[in-house]
Amino acid sequence: MEELELYFTFVANVTIPTIIYDGNHEATKKNKTFFTQLKEATQQINENVFIEDKVADYGEFQILPYCDLHKKNIFYELNKDIPLFTHVRGEIPPHVKPEIDLDLLKDFPIVLAGDLHAHSNTQRNIVYPGSPMTTSFHRNEVETGYLLIDENFNWKWYKFELPQLLRKTVSSPDEMIPSDYHHTIYELEGDIQDLSKVKNSELLDKKVVRRSSEATLVLSKEMTIAEELSEYLEYILELPKDKISSILGTYNDYSKTATVE
Repeated sequence: MEELELYFTFVANVTIPTIIYDGNHEATKKNKTFFTQLKEATQQINENVFIEDKVADYGEFQILPYCDLHKKNIFYELNKDIPLFTHVRGEIPPHVKPEIDLDLLKDFPIVLAGDLHAHSNTQRNIVYPGSPMTTSFHRNEVETGYLLIDENFNWKWYKFELPQLLRKTVSSPDEMIPSDYHHTIYELEGDIQDLSKVKNSELLDKKVVRRSSEATLVLSKEMTIAEELSEYLEYILELPKDKISSILGTYNDYSKTATVE
């Protein structure tokens, strides 16, 4: 698997003491993480790298892996006098709710946590470094970065300058310009006839039929198919008269030679 190849390549190149603990993507089920299966192999490859798959007290700080976050009474086992490293979803009003009662964390001097992808979501005594890089497409550039924490657990956040994944909306294929630094894809807006002429490419994410209203067709049983098509093109797709005439002309040409088996 490419993911494991990338992981072991990273582990082999680490030159400083490094602790790895799981987050919600590495916890396969309650109180379990697949990092447990990688623990021994990781140590054999590089003694600088150690996996914590259960609560660990290092004296000056402690680690609560995600696989134990929801374990009953787990917070009663922790030392509230020293900083906590963990992985927990906080709150982003109004839609994102915290996954635990955040008051369970209030007595720690500081909680350094993974989960929420932006440093700006830091809240209460919970500090999020955020994702170091974007893994989904955004309309605009987002700020990513990292934390540096000193021996007194004072911290400072620094911004990364890295390529990002961007999605832009344009109205002409001429506006779909390849980007050298960021990876940019495009949504192309237009009417259905113009969009049908645009070929797929690596720059094109999807075609979006532009509409300015939510019209409803009222069709009578006396209408021919051509008349119904004309209504659809005019009121639903909102095409100009000349394009409607062109499409109806093509339809009429084919309908004359079409046969039903």
